[in-house]
Amino acid sequence: MSMLRTAALRSVRANVYPQGLRLARPTKATQAVTRFYSTHPAHNPTSNTNWFVGSLIVFGPLLFYLTSPPEAKKKHATEHVPQVVHSIESAVAAVKAPAKPYVLVGSGTASFSAAQAIKEQEPNANVIIIGNESVPPYMRPPLSKELWFSEDANASQTLKFKDWQGNERNALYQDISQYEIITDVADLNKESTKIKLLLQKTVNKLDVEAHTVELDDGSVIEYNKVLLATGGSPKHLPNQSDVKNVTTFRTVDDLRKLDSIAKKNAHIVVVGGGFLGSELAVALAHRAKTEGLKITQVFPEEGNMGNVFPTYLTKWTTGRVIDEGVDVKPKHSIKSIANAEGDKVKVLFDNDEALEADHIVVAVGIEPRVELARAAGLEIDEQRAGVVVNAELESRRDVFAAGDMISFHDIQLGRRRIEHHDHAVLSGRHAGENMAGKNKPYKHQSMFWSDLGPKIGYEAVGLVDSQLSTVSVWAKASEADTPAAAVSQPENLRGVDVQDIKPSSETAAPSNKQPGNPAEGTVFSDEKFGKGLVFYTKNKKVVGVLLFNVFGKVQEARDVISNGTSVDQIEKIVSKFDIHGSH
Repeated sequence: MSMLRTAALRSVRANVYPQGLRLARPTKATQAVTRFYSTHPAHNPTSNTNWFVGSLIVFGPLLFYLTSPPEAKKKHATEHVPQVVHSIESAVAAVKAPAKPYVLVGSGTASFSAAQAIKEQEPNANVIIIGNESVPPYMRPPLSKELWFSEDANASQTLKFKDWQGNERNALYQDISQYEIITDVADLNKESTKIKLLLQKTVNKLDVEAHTVELDDGSVIEYNKVLLATGGSPKHLPNQSDVKNVTTFRTVDDLRKLDSIAKKNAHIVVVGGGFLGSELAVALAHRAKTEGLKITQVFPEEGNMGNVFPTYLTKWTTGRVIDEGVDVKPKHSIKSIANAEGDKVKVLFDNDEALEADHIVVAVGIEPRVELARAAGLEIDEQRAGVVVNAELESRRDVFAAGDMISFHDIQLGRRRIEHHDHAVLSGRHAGENMAGKNKPYKHQSMFWSDLGPKIGYEAVGLVDSQLSTVSVWAKASEADTPAAAVSQPENLRGVDVQDIKPSSETAAPSNKQPGNPAEGTVFSDEKFGKGLVFYTKNKKVVGVLLFNVFGKVQEARDVISNGTSVDQIEKIVSKFDIHGSH
């Protein structure tokens, strides 16, 4: 071997020429080397230094091989590979970070619905709901409806009630024991198959680039995907914060406070003639039958639901609210409120009329909570005051939004913002499914409902605005034409809980409940407007449908809008709603 190496070395030296890299009978290997160096600028042939460096680079490895001592016999290269790979995998597993969580900001209906949807797609997903309230997620509609009709004096604390059919329900979507309660961010990655819940905390900052949210205590959570479902804050009267005994009504805490006030012959003023104000006025009037309350309702419109119903229906509805025992004051705008003697509140109206009361409940709508989104640089629809989302309910990459505070594109009616329970349920579910990878557009045509006690109820789909032209059809009401009948219908969300909605469903799960009548009273069967349909039109097309004491026909109303029904077709499609009881 030594003799062969010496001979090879002599051969290489003999073929090296001072003028360059000239090899006798070049091999493929040396040609490749020559081509490699030809990409550099030419060397100065008179430079010994450059020649030396080039020779060293080209022939150094060959010289090293020829002059190095013989190698020891190598072991088979694959002998220890399995052990090495195994140790690497073990090391990676040992330091593997837990999966980043799905963070749902807000503890209302939309967040709970989204959490359910994510868990259906990924049962082991790390899902956390962050809310600033003291109770787990709940539905808001019973707070101004059925809970006030409960015979249980402790209903505001337990949140248990009976629906209009007498079925036992609870405003809480599920008991707090069914959540993994988190009190510290350090426990966020605790292994659990339950939805995690962090209560009485507020998210103060969203960083969409860093994928983090920061809480009011300074804690930072890095998220996988985040949902903004921050809802809205109740609007206030001017200088409301300076006056005692004035509250808004939106949360469980608001319910409990008003429940404690609505006793002992108190005089309560409800400000607002819309959905919430009218529901509360009728609910408190029911309480007045046993507590001796005086209930006054004030608003600037001509009558109850004046911004929604056509004028004739507004006047009729106001008459029914008065029949329930409410002192209704339409066309009354509040000029000021002030503290008065005897721990009273004084209200002064624009017409200089005044009254004193023990308490004022303000129910004049909400302002969407978009401050967090705005500070994070998300797009805000200034006209509708909502966070702009695309068809998949995504505002930015990995940032989704749902519920009252989003501005979304309705494929039939254009860009909208909706503040109703049905929309919160279905948009929340849809966002959750897309967060888990479904990536499908939101096409649900939301419905809403309102009940003025157990006797009068209405449901609606689409654009329902008193400023639009309307076409109405009316009929005599029957004993079954009450909100109680609506509980049994599969087309809406009155009779089911959020967790009963099936994956990818755009309507509620079917109910096995049978139609029934409320425990007290019947509908106004002798009235002109016992039950009926109101079609709202724009540009000669139907854009909204109001179902007044007509239940179980929400999908038919959706079809009217999605089919682009024209005004001259209304007469033909009325039969689908069967308001005359023909079949």
